[in-house]
Amino acid sequence: MDRAELIAYVRAQGDGVVSSLGPDGSPQAAYLPITATDRAELVFDARATSRKIANLRRNPGVAVVVGGRDGTTLQCEGVADLPAGAARDLCARAYLDAFPQFEASLSDDGVVLVRVRLTWARYGDYRPGFSSSAEVPLVVVRRIRADEWALARALRLDALRDAAAGIAFLETYERATAEPDEFFQDRAARAAAGDDVAQLVAVDGETWAGSVTVIVQRAGSVDYHGVPVERSRAVVVGVYVRPEHRGDGLIDRLLDSAAQWARDQGFDELSLGVHRDNARAQGAYRRAGFVPSGVTFTGSIGPELEMVRPL
Repeated sequence: MDRAELIAYVRAQGDGVVSSLGPDGSPQAAYLPITATDRAELVFDARATSRKIANLRRNPGVAVVVGGRDGTTLQCEGVADLPAGAARDLCARAYLDAFPQFEASLSDDGVVLVRVRLTWARYGDYRPGFSSSAEVPLVVVRRIRADEWALARALRLDALRDAAAGIAFLETYERATAEPDEFFQDRAARAAAGDDVAQLVAVDGETWAGSVTVIVQRAGSVDYHGVPVERSRAVVVGVYVRPEHRGDGLIDRLLDSAAQWARDQGFDELSLGVHRDNARAQGAYRRAGFVPSGVTFTGSIGPELEMVRPL
Protein backbone atom coordinates (compact mmCIF):
# COMPACT_ATOMS: atom_id res chain seq x y z
CA MET A 1 0.00 0.00 0.00
CA ASP A 2 1.25 3.47 -0.84
CA ARG A 3 0.03 6.87 0.27
CA ALA A 4 -2.65 7.17 -2.44
CA GLU A 5 -3.92 3.66 -1.70
CA LEU A 6 -4.11 4.52 2.01
CA ILE A 7 -6.36 7.48 1.22
CA ALA A 8 -8.58 5.35 -1.02
CA TYR A 9 -8.76 2.57 1.58
CA VAL A 10 -9.85 4.88 4.40
CA ARG A 11 -12.48 6.52 2.20
CA ALA A 12 -13.81 3.15 1.07
CA GLN A 13 -14.03 1.75 4.62
CA GLY A 14 -15.63 4.90 6.03
CA ASP A 15 -15.27 4.12 9.72
CA GLY A 16 -12.87 2.93 12.37
CA VAL A 17 -11.87 2.87 16.01
CA VAL A 18 -10.06 5.83 17.56
CA SER A 19 -8.08 5.31 20.75
CA SER A 20 -6.91 8.08 23.05
CA LEU A 21 -5.54 8.23 26.58
CA GLY A 22 -7.80 9.11 29.50
CA PRO A 23 -6.83 11.41 32.38
CA ASP A 24 -5.30 8.52 34.32
CA GLY A 25 -3.39 7.21 31.28
CA SER A 26 -5.78 4.38 30.55
CA PRO A 27 -6.83 3.76 26.93
CA GLN A 28 -10.26 4.85 25.77
CA ALA A 29 -11.73 3.95 22.37
CA ALA A 30 -14.61 5.08 20.18
CA TYR A 31 -16.05 3.73 16.93
CA LEU A 32 -17.05 6.48 14.48
CA PRO A 33 -17.14 7.59 10.83
CA ILE A 34 -13.71 8.48 9.45
CA THR A 35 -12.44 9.75 6.11
CA ALA A 36 -9.14 11.02 4.70
CA THR A 37 -8.03 14.26 3.06
CA ASP A 38 -5.92 14.37 -0.07
CA ARG A 39 -2.94 14.86 2.27
CA ALA A 40 -3.61 11.51 3.98
CA GLU A 41 -4.89 13.17 7.14
CA LEU A 42 -7.68 11.32 8.92
CA VAL A 43 -10.80 13.36 9.75
CA PHE A 44 -13.70 12.70 12.09
CA ASP A 45 -16.11 14.81 14.13
CA ALA A 46 -17.08 14.68 17.78
CA ARG A 47 -18.97 16.56 20.44
CA ALA A 48 -16.75 19.25 21.95
CA THR A 49 -17.75 17.96 25.39
CA SER A 50 -16.92 14.31 24.65
CA ARG A 51 -14.23 12.52 26.58
CA LYS A 52 -12.18 11.88 23.42
CA ILE A 53 -11.86 15.62 22.80
CA ALA A 54 -10.85 16.21 26.42
CA ASN A 55 -8.28 13.46 26.01
CA LEU A 56 -6.88 14.85 22.78
CA ARG A 57 -6.65 18.37 24.16
CA ARG A 58 -4.56 16.97 26.99
CA ASN A 59 -2.53 14.49 24.92
CA PRO A 60 -2.82 14.69 21.12
CA GLY A 61 -1.32 11.26 20.54
CA VAL A 62 -3.88 8.95 18.95
CA ALA A 63 -4.15 5.46 17.47
CA VAL A 64 -6.71 4.53 14.82
CA VAL A 65 -7.71 1.20 13.30
CA VAL A 66 -9.65 1.20 10.04
CA GLY A 67 -11.11 -1.90 8.40
CA GLY A 68 -11.28 -5.46 9.68
CA ARG A 69 -14.59 -6.63 8.25
CA ASP A 70 -13.07 -8.07 5.07
CA GLY A 71 -9.87 -9.39 6.64
CA THR A 72 -7.79 -6.29 5.88
CA THR A 73 -6.81 -3.62 8.40
CA LEU A 74 -5.02 -0.32 8.52
CA GLN A 75 -3.38 0.46 11.85
CA CYS A 76 -2.37 4.10 12.30
CA GLU A 77 -0.71 6.37 14.81
CA GLY A 78 -0.65 10.14 14.66
CA VAL A 79 -1.08 13.53 16.25
CA ALA A 80 -4.58 15.00 16.52
CA ASP A 81 -5.62 18.64 16.49
CA LEU A 82 -8.73 20.75 15.96
CA PRO A 83 -7.97 22.59 12.70
CA ALA A 84 -9.07 26.18 12.21
CA GLY A 85 -9.39 28.54 9.27
CA ALA A 86 -8.34 27.22 5.87
CA ALA A 87 -7.14 23.92 7.36
CA ARG A 88 -10.59 23.29 8.83
CA ASP A 89 -12.23 24.19 5.51
CA LEU A 90 -10.14 21.54 3.75
CA CYS A 91 -11.01 18.94 6.38
CA ALA A 92 -14.69 19.89 6.26
CA ARG A 93 -14.80 19.48 2.49
CA ALA A 94 -13.25 16.03 2.72
CA TYR A 95 -15.63 15.06 5.52
CA LEU A 96 -18.76 16.26 3.73
CA ASP A 97 -17.66 14.61 0.48
CA ALA A 98 -17.64 11.35 2.40
CA PHE A 99 -20.62 12.01 4.67
CA PRO A 100 -22.98 14.60 3.17
CA GLN A 101 -25.66 13.50 5.66
CA PHE A 102 -23.63 15.16 8.44
CA GLU A 103 -23.69 18.65 6.96
CA ALA A 104 -26.04 19.95 9.64
CA SER A 105 -23.86 18.64 12.45
CA LEU A 106 -20.84 20.58 11.18
CA SER A 107 -22.86 23.77 11.59
CA ASP A 108 -23.46 22.91 15.24
CA ASP A 109 -21.21 24.94 17.54
CA GLY A 110 -21.07 21.96 19.85
CA VAL A 111 -19.42 19.75 17.21
CA VAL A 112 -15.73 19.95 16.34
CA LEU A 113 -13.71 18.46 13.51
CA VAL A 114 -10.63 16.47 14.43
CA ARG A 115 -7.65 16.07 12.09
CA VAL A 116 -5.10 13.32 12.63
CA ARG A 117 -1.73 13.82 10.96
CA LEU A 118 -0.30 10.34 10.62
CA THR A 119 3.19 9.51 11.81
CA TRP A 120 2.98 5.75 11.20
CA ALA A 121 0.68 3.31 9.41
CA ARG A 122 0.68 -0.41 8.68
CA TYR A 123 -1.57 -2.30 6.30
CA GLY A 124 -2.39 -5.94 6.96
CA ASP A 125 -4.08 -8.40 4.63
CA TYR A 126 -5.26 -11.57 6.37
CA ARG A 127 -7.90 -12.75 3.93
CA PRO A 128 -7.95 -16.46 3.00
CA GLY A 129 -4.80 -17.14 1.02
CA PHE A 130 -3.09 -13.97 2.28
CA SER A 131 -0.98 -13.28 5.33
CA SER A 132 1.05 -10.13 5.09
CA SER A 133 1.58 -6.76 6.71
CA ALA A 134 3.80 -3.84 5.79
CA GLU A 135 4.33 -0.26 6.85
CA VAL A 136 2.87 2.40 4.58
CA PRO A 137 5.34 5.11 3.49
CA LEU A 138 3.87 8.47 4.54
CA VAL A 139 6.44 11.21 4.83
CA VAL A 140 9.61 10.14 3.04
CA VAL A 141 13.01 11.39 4.24
CA ARG A 142 15.69 11.37 1.56
CA ARG A 143 18.63 13.29 0.15
CA ILE A 144 17.78 16.08 -2.25
CA ARG A 145 18.53 15.93 -5.97
CA ALA A 146 20.50 18.62 -7.78
CA ASP A 147 17.55 19.48 -10.04
CA GLU A 148 15.41 20.30 -6.98
CA TRP A 149 17.20 23.57 -6.29
CA ALA A 150 14.03 25.65 -6.73
CA LEU A 151 12.18 23.57 -4.11
CA ALA A 152 15.17 23.84 -1.79
CA ARG A 153 15.20 27.62 -2.31
CA ALA A 154 11.47 27.90 -1.53
CA LEU A 155 11.81 25.89 1.68
CA ARG A 156 14.82 27.94 2.75
CA LEU A 157 12.96 31.20 2.22
CA ASP A 158 10.02 29.88 4.24
CA ALA A 159 12.43 28.94 7.03
CA LEU A 160 13.96 32.42 7.00
CA ARG A 161 10.49 33.91 7.48
CA ASP A 162 9.87 31.83 10.60
CA ALA A 163 9.30 33.75 13.83
CA ALA A 164 12.44 32.19 15.33
CA ALA A 165 14.65 32.71 12.27
CA GLY A 166 16.65 35.47 13.93
CA ILE A 167 18.01 33.06 16.55
CA ALA A 168 18.07 29.98 14.33
CA PHE A 169 19.82 30.84 11.06
CA LEU A 170 22.95 32.76 10.16
CA GLU A 171 21.40 33.84 6.86
CA THR A 172 18.65 36.45 6.57
CA TYR A 173 15.61 36.41 4.32
CA GLU A 174 16.73 39.64 2.63
CA ARG A 175 20.15 38.24 1.84
CA ALA A 176 18.75 34.95 0.52
CA THR A 177 16.21 36.60 -1.76
CA ALA A 178 18.98 38.69 -3.28
CA GLU A 179 20.98 35.62 -4.32
CA PRO A 180 20.80 34.61 -8.01
CA ASP A 181 19.45 31.25 -9.13
CA GLU A 182 23.01 30.05 -9.71
CA PHE A 183 23.71 30.32 -5.98
CA PHE A 184 20.91 27.90 -5.12
CA GLN A 185 21.73 25.63 -8.05
CA ASP A 186 25.30 25.28 -6.80
CA ARG A 187 24.15 24.77 -3.21
CA ALA A 188 21.75 22.00 -4.23
CA ALA A 189 24.30 20.29 -6.45
CA ARG A 190 26.84 20.14 -3.60
CA ALA A 191 24.21 18.93 -1.11
CA ALA A 192 22.91 16.22 -3.45
CA ALA A 193 26.15 14.27 -3.97
CA GLY A 194 29.52 13.65 -2.41
CA ASP A 195 30.63 13.31 1.21
CA ASP A 196 31.25 16.90 2.24
CA VAL A 197 27.64 18.05 2.61
CA ALA A 198 24.22 16.42 2.46
CA GLN A 199 20.80 18.04 2.59
CA LEU A 200 18.04 15.70 3.73
CA VAL A 201 14.43 16.60 3.06
CA ALA A 202 11.12 15.26 4.37
CA VAL A 203 8.58 14.96 1.55
CA ASP A 204 4.91 14.85 2.52
CA GLY A 205 3.13 13.93 -0.69
CA GLU A 206 4.21 16.77 -2.98
CA THR A 207 5.15 19.15 -0.15
CA TRP A 208 8.60 19.58 1.36
CA ALA A 209 7.78 19.48 5.06
CA GLY A 210 11.24 20.00 6.53
CA SER A 211 14.94 19.67 6.04
CA VAL A 212 18.31 19.33 7.74
CA THR A 213 21.79 19.68 6.30
CA VAL A 214 24.95 17.95 7.50
CA ILE A 215 28.30 19.49 6.64
CA VAL A 216 31.71 17.96 7.16
CA GLN A 217 34.24 20.37 8.61
CA ARG A 218 37.77 19.15 7.93
CA ALA A 219 40.65 19.61 10.36
CA GLY A 220 42.73 22.62 9.39
CA SER A 221 39.80 24.51 7.85
CA VAL A 222 37.67 27.18 9.50
CA ASP A 223 34.03 26.74 10.43
CA TYR A 224 31.14 29.01 9.43
CA HIS A 225 31.98 31.27 12.38
CA GLY A 226 35.56 31.67 11.17
CA VAL A 227 36.94 29.51 14.00
CA PRO A 228 39.73 27.02 13.16
CA VAL A 229 38.62 23.37 13.12
CA GLU A 230 40.99 21.24 15.18
CA ARG A 231 39.57 17.84 14.22
CA SER A 232 37.26 16.75 11.43
CA ARG A 233 33.62 16.62 12.47
CA ALA A 234 30.07 16.35 11.15
CA VAL A 235 27.81 19.31 11.97
CA VAL A 236 24.06 19.76 11.59
CA VAL A 237 22.88 23.11 10.20
CA GLY A 238 19.75 24.52 8.57
CA VAL A 239 17.21 22.59 10.67
CA TYR A 240 13.64 23.51 9.75
CA VAL A 241 10.24 21.82 10.02
CA ARG A 242 7.06 23.49 8.83
CA PRO A 243 4.72 24.49 11.68
CA GLU A 244 2.04 21.98 10.71
CA HIS A 245 4.54 19.14 11.22
CA ARG A 246 5.94 20.26 14.55
CA GLY A 247 5.16 17.82 17.32
CA ASP A 248 4.57 14.84 15.03
CA GLY A 249 8.06 13.34 15.26
CA LEU A 250 9.29 14.55 11.89
CA ILE A 251 12.30 16.42 13.28
CA ASP A 252 13.41 13.20 14.99
CA ARG A 253 13.31 11.35 11.68
CA LEU A 254 15.30 14.09 9.96
CA LEU A 255 17.94 14.11 12.68
CA ASP A 256 18.08 10.30 12.70
CA SER A 257 18.76 10.41 8.96
CA ALA A 258 21.42 13.05 9.49
CA ALA A 259 23.03 10.85 12.14
CA GLN A 260 22.99 7.85 9.80
CA TRP A 261 24.64 9.84 7.00
CA ALA A 262 27.35 11.09 9.37
CA ARG A 263 27.88 7.55 10.68
CA ASP A 264 28.25 6.29 7.11
CA GLN A 265 31.00 8.88 6.60
CA GLY A 266 32.90 7.38 9.53
CA PHE A 267 32.06 9.88 12.26
CA ASP A 268 31.26 8.83 15.82
CA GLU A 269 29.63 12.09 16.85
CA LEU A 270 27.24 14.65 15.39
CA SER A 271 27.31 18.22 16.65
CA LEU A 272 25.36 21.44 16.24
CA GLY A 273 25.18 24.96 17.60
CA VAL A 274 21.96 26.36 19.03
CA HIS A 275 21.19 29.84 20.32
CA ARG A 276 21.04 30.12 24.10
CA ASP A 277 17.52 31.55 23.92
CA ASN A 278 16.12 29.05 21.42
CA ALA A 279 14.42 26.82 23.98
CA ARG A 280 12.14 25.15 21.43
CA ALA A 281 15.08 23.96 19.34
CA GLN A 282 17.05 22.85 22.39
CA GLY A 283 14.12 20.74 23.55
CA ALA A 284 13.80 19.09 20.14
CA TYR A 285 17.52 18.33 20.03
CA ARG A 286 17.48 16.82 23.52
CA ARG A 287 14.62 14.53 22.52
CA ALA A 288 16.68 13.47 19.50
CA GLY A 289 19.63 12.45 21.66
CA PHE A 290 21.76 15.61 21.69
CA VAL A 291 23.28 16.83 24.96
CA PRO A 292 25.25 19.99 25.75
CA SER A 293 28.99 19.45 25.32
CA GLY A 294 29.88 22.26 27.71
CA VAL A 295 31.24 24.42 24.89
CA THR A 296 29.69 27.87 24.53
CA PHE A 297 30.56 30.62 22.10
CA THR A 298 29.30 33.86 20.65
CA GLY A 299 28.46 33.73 16.96
CA SER A 300 26.99 36.19 14.51
CA ILE A 301 23.48 35.71 15.96
CA GLY A 302 24.54 35.88 19.60
CA PRO A 303 25.39 33.45 22.41
CA GLU A 304 25.24 29.78 21.41
CA LEU A 305 25.92 26.44 22.99
CA GLU A 306 27.22 23.30 21.34
CA MET A 307 25.21 20.08 21.56
CA VAL A 308 26.46 16.65 20.51
CA ARG A 309 24.93 13.28 19.75
CA PRO A 310 27.09 10.14 19.96
CA LEU A 311 26.72 7.90 16.91
